[in-house]
Amino acid sequence: MASPVGMASMGLQAVGGIVSGIGAMQSADASAKAYRYKAQVAQFNKQINEQNARWALDAGETSAAESGMKSRQDIANTKVVQAASGFDVVGGTNEAVRDTQQEVAAFDQNVIRWDAKKTSFGYSVKAQTDEAESAIDLASADNAERAGKFAMVSSFLGAGSSVASKWSQGQTIGMWG
Repeated sequence: MASPVGMASMGLQAVGGIVSGIGAMQSADASAKAYRYKAQVAQFNKQINEQNARWALDAGETSAAESGMKSRQDIANTKVVQAASGFDVVGGTNEAVRDTQQEVAAFDQNVIRWDAKKTSFGYSVKAQTDEAESAIDLASADNAERAGKFAMVSSFLGAGSSVASKWSQGQTIGMWG
């Protein structure tokens, strides 16, 4: 007759292996879901950064246009003041002053555009980083699922092996009758 203690021990080992395997699978599933959530957040951040990159360029172009309009107004005011003072506005020093104002205005507009492009580039780089992070998170989710399956199977096999070993030991010493 089989020993109730021996049977109970083997039964508990089998149940423990099953519970451990199911726990490993559930843990892996939770990890995979967390990684997929992180991947979605990274994709959302990528979209935001791409949008910010476009907005930075648009804002820079708008600021450069505003600067150009203000500069043209200042140059026109300079010409009015020069003419009102009785100076010749067609050539000479007075025209050179306005030409210098024009060069400074063009330089300012270029600086504004350059700053906008630099800001836009920063957002674009961040968007690429977010996309890479999303890909890594998705790969991690897949790996977590595979690892969970392996852990579950390993737990089942370990429990089965342990029960078989106990059964064999019990048979050897005549525990099962």
